[in-house]
Amino acid sequence: MLMQLSFTSQLMRLSLPVLSLLFLASCGAPDFSSEAPANGTADMAQEAAPSESSGPTGGSAALLTEASAAPKVPTRLTKRAELSLTVNSTEQAAAAVSQILQDQQGDLLSLQDQQPDYAGDRQQILIQMRVPQAQLEATLIVLKELGTLENQAIAAEDVSNQIVDLQARLRNLRKSEAALLEIMDRTGSIAEVLEVSRELSTVRQSIEQIDAQEKALQSRVAYSVIDLSLTEAVAATPSSRPLPEKLGSTWQTATRSVSTFSTGLLQLGLWLLAYSPYLALLAGAAALGYRHHHATASANEVPPG
Repeated sequence: MLMQLSFTSQLMRLSLPVLSLLFLASCGAPDFSSEAPANGTADMAQEAAPSESSGPTGGSAALLTEASAAPKVPTRLTKRAELSLTVNSTEQAAAAVSQILQDQQGDLLSLQDQQPDYAGDRQQILIQMRVPQAQLEATLIVLKELGTLENQAIAAEDVSNQIVDLQARLRNLRKSEAALLEIMDRTGSIAEVLEVSRELSTVRQSIEQIDAQEKALQSRVAYSVIDLSLTEAVAATPSSRPLPEKLGSTWQTATRSVSTFSTGLLQLGLWLLAYSPYLALLAGAAALGYRHHHATASANEVPPG
């Protein structure tokens, strides 16, 4: 019994250091089970950080990029200018305008020369022209050098949306035209062919109309119209016409008057001829009435006794 107790005590003395070492090892070893999730969470946080940072800010940047990448409709303006000048000589100014148009690659649309009819009136020339829109400002600067500026106005109209709308309608109509042509090729019935042909004619008519409108707008954008008024500074004295010209004018007026009077007489004769039966009846009734009145008056007269 004593030997058993001594053996047990010796075994416990030997096992205590081993247990102590195992306990210390377990305490000093790293907790891999706790670190693994922590490290995984950290890695996930690091991976999520860029996505979170690209959340509102990144989304706004993407929207801005898409907005900037979207095609912008080019601004297309039609411009019209009005210019009034007082010049020393309207004829010289008109000749200078012709040269300016040639230099600016413009076109003369109309010219109206208003000669003075009375003393004190000033000669005036009205010119309408068009120039490339890129040359409008330069042309106005050169024109203002011809005389004293009295009035200037420039009006612009944005037709960008109209042009885009017309172009979109043209594309859709041309697609419809192509589809109708394909249907016509596949159709065998005469009635169906006639129906498709009518639809195709309507579509092509719409294409021509819209294409003409689009080209007209493009022309108005490409060229700007200038309405120019040139007024002479000094009132011109109306020149008296020579005597032969006056006599010729008087003779023409007299012959026109005679012709008008003769035509009036002929027209009156035709009216009288048309109403002659009624006039004859009225004349006969008047004659009968007169005779009856005359006979009655004669019968009532008392013979002298």
